[in-house]
Amino acid sequence: MAWRSQLTKHMAQLTIRCCNTGSTSAGTRAFVLNNYHEFTDLNPSFKFMIREADEIEPSIEVMYHAVEDASMPSGRSQPECVERSLSGMSEEEVTATLKGLVDAGAASPQLEAFVPIPIVDALAEMGIDGKEPNVAWLMK
Repeated sequence: MAWRSQLTKHMAQLTIRCCNTGSTSAGTRAFVLNNYHEFTDLNPSFKFMIREADEIEPSIEVMYHAVEDASMPSGRSQPECVERSLSGMSEEEVTATLKGLVDAGAASPQLEAFVPIPIVDALAEMGIDGKEPNVAWLMK
């Protein structure tokens, strides 16, 4: 169950949508009622949103962190959004779906910092080469 505390590390935000009364949302509602507080306690700064509305199909949407991308002017990619249907799933199946999305986020390391060019230049004057893991150095 250690993956439950990894939401902040592997995702930028998570949104679960479900219907208040629909039978196809029963497993999703049970998942939210039984797990929401644990996830928010383990990941206090994480954006974990629940959206309820009448007559909608249950789904989960995850936004992953941006990754380093040298072809982009900013040096990072746009965050990837992934949506999965939860229609008719049991609570255990919803849990397995979320675990799979967390595991997918773990395969793509997040960037921890973006360093502007003036800071890069100042660090170079101090003899710091900028070879730091998980840092995008914005050099042009």
